[in-house]
Amino acid sequence: MSKIILVRSPSELISKNLAGYGWDCIEMSSFSDFEDLMKYVEGEQINIGRQRNQISRFFHAKPGDIVVVPVHRAIVIGIVRGGKSYDENGGYGANRINVDYFKNEHGEPIKIPRAKLSQRLESRLKIRMTIASLNEFADEIEGYVTQLKDNNQVCFDSIFQQKKDKQVADFKETLLSRLRNGSTTLASGGYGLERLVKELMELEGYSAHIAAKNKTSDISDVDIEASRTDPVSSNRVFIQVKHHRGETSGWGIRQLAEIEEDEHVDKWLITTATVSDDTLELAKRENVSVMDGEKLVDWIYDRINELSPSTKEQLGVGILPQIIYDNTDEARFNKLAMNASKKQELKTV
Repeated sequence: MSKIILVRSPSELISKNLAGYGWDCIEMSSFSDFEDLMKYVEGEQINIGRQRNQISRFFHAKPGDIVVVPVHRAIVIGIVRGGKSYDENGGYGANRINVDYFKNEHGEPIKIPRAKLSQRLESRLKIRMTIASLNEFADEIEGYVTQLKDNNQVCFDSIFQQKKDKQVADFKETLLSRLRNGSTTLASGGYGLERLVKELMELEGYSAHIAAKNKTSDISDVDIEASRTDPVSSNRVFIQVKHHRGETSGWGIRQLAEIEEDEHVDKWLITTATVSDDTLELAKRENVSVMDGEKLVDWIYDRINELSPSTKEQLGVGILPQIIYDNTDEARFNKLAMNASKKQELKTV
């Protein structure tokens, strides 16, 4: 597992893809084992005080670990490449590790302003240690690394949008699961789902009603009849609604296909389940449109604020304002929400 290390390295080493640590009296790169290094320190009577853990973190940095270097009002992030070196004239950056820093097209390090960081991470940067662990901020820092790898920049508005999109996706996934498993309080036997679709059609501007059952002696059947008329056009829709858990077969399509009308009617199969390619091919041949469970939930989500209170209650949906934030860092995303309208490219600070 990769570690995240704060290294107060001399900033001039960043351009050389290095991170430096002091102790110019100790050539750490000449040791392959940390305990041997400590024995040397003791033998030379070098007083390292309470800094053993800091030396250990730097010594044990391995390829793939993330290095965070504080610079003026910002941080620079890099990935450890592996390999150590030593410069006896390097002062407090004498001992060095190779780090591939994220840089822009001009070869300049990409700086992330401290003001954009979470309050907790920004505070931790003030710790009076040269080498420190930042593992507890893994979610935040790894998020920056992902953006730097993908886009060579960090866009904080997009982080906010990603969190929002994830919440929407989680909502839709949960709602679809509840519909399929019968975990809502919609009326049983498929009637509750028919009423939901009828309400959705009405929100689209149709007059709709649930059709009487067993109207014909053959297999033809329709659950919902809807129509919409305006000054220049009219439209009729017949809908078969299937409250299924797994996969919906072509039966509903055949039921719609058997309906004969003198005028054009749009025919739809709407199901909470998935639909196989064979069923979709049958629907295409019979001129029947298909809406599977995922598309149905998309439709519900688009109209969620307009559904009646009783319908939302039956679906188990509550519409409340909420703060969108990373569970590990509320303050950061409060700040992002306030600045969401101020899009700007990451600037060098």
